Amino acid sequence: MLQRYRKIDPIKAEQFDGSLEMMKKYQITDDGFGETYTCRLNNGSMPLKRGWWILYLGTTELYGLTLVEWRTMSDEKFNHTYERY
Repeated sequence: MLQRYRKIDPIKAEQFDGSLEMMKKYQITDDGFGETYTCRLNNGSMPLKRGWWILYLGTTELYGLTLVEWRTMSDEKFNHTYERY
């Protein structure tokens, strides 16, 4: 379930559970090496493991283009950086 977390500015994040629904939603592919996956959003490629977080950090306007920022993060680092509110 998508929940809200914050650092300085509120962000949206969802923890990857390995389900097919999440794999379709976030364009995640199985690398075939056990628990490693690749998240392909906005022509970018990010490493991902089951239990890691997928973060939506918002959009930025640059020279008339709208850039969307996504990031993946381990559970340990996520819990040290963000708190749920």
